[in-house]
Amino acid sequence: MLRLDRRAAVMGLGAAAFGITSLAGAIAAPSYDDPDDMYGALRRQPGQILRVGAGTINLVFADGAPGLDRDRVVSWVRTAVAAVTAYFGRYPVKDYGLLVIAEPGDHVGHATTFGYAGTATRIHVGVAADATAFHRDWVLVHEMVHTALPNLPRRALWLQEGNATYVEPIARALVGELPVEEVWRESILGMPKGTPKADDPGMDGTRAWGRLYWGGATFWLLADIAIYQDSGGRYSLRNALQRINRESGGNTVEWSPEQLMAVGDMAAGTRSLQDLYVRFAEQPIDTDLSDLFRQLGVGMDAQGGTRFDDRAPLAELRRRITKP
Repeated sequence: MLRLDRRAAVMGLGAAAFGITSLAGAIAAPSYDDPDDMYGALRRQPGQILRVGAGTINLVFADGAPGLDRDRVVSWVRTAVAAVTAYFGRYPVKDYGLLVIAEPGDHVGHATTFGYAGTATRIHVGVAADATAFHRDWVLVHEMVHTALPNLPRRALWLQEGNATYVEPIARALVGELPVEEVWRESILGMPKGTPKADDPGMDGTRAWGRLYWGGATFWLLADIAIYQDSGGRYSLRNALQRINRESGGNTVEWSPEQLMAVGDMAAGTRSLQDLYVRFAEQPIDTDLSDLFRQLGVGMDAQGGTRFDDRAPLAELRRRITKP
């Protein structure tokens, strides 16, 4: 299933990077834009098998990915696996194909995750990416989070993109790849982009970039709070998402949003997700984000740094969200 990417830019490809010395009659390397080409490459090209818990990752360097530091890429993949495993309690799927496509540049580029012929991701990586670029990358964890939930109908794309947007920085913080302060700084800066405009309908069916990613992320933060409050502090969203992952097996199956919410609520014995989903899906919800972050005890100082108030009503939940 095609994914939009919340922060990635389109990367330009230079002919010289692929050894093309003459533009006349030159044939560029495969782009793998067609997902069937991606699946074909994962089946036919040599791969490196990485063991992840009870499952495997088939890591394939597309056409040999000339210029990429393979050891560095493998280390980056293992770190992403550790982050997603820390959040979900296990790696979300048993078999995962990862096609790494080399391109010019010094950072990780755009990626897309699919499930219709097996869980797989294609991701573009700059040949000049160094250790810092891989450490700062969020894209691979974002895509791996997508594998944990079942595929939903197009009208509910905001639930999928919002979930990956919300969970990714938390997962990275759980393994020390992102400071906790940065998790909340991203939320403070990002979530206002998901605020509905005056004439916006409910979230179901939205195509607006900010609402898909950050409006969806706001929903999942509110879900975390609702489950915590409705269960008397016994459960959190992580429990619900783990239950959904175990019941569904990941993104190779098709569920409705209603089924996803009902299964998630079973983890805590509440209706937190079902009730919140109906509200967001059917009508525009303008969340008072300033008050929300005040209750969580998080804000920003004049220099743009993150500050915490451990006396805030939801400070305990805030600490729990990023606690390993």
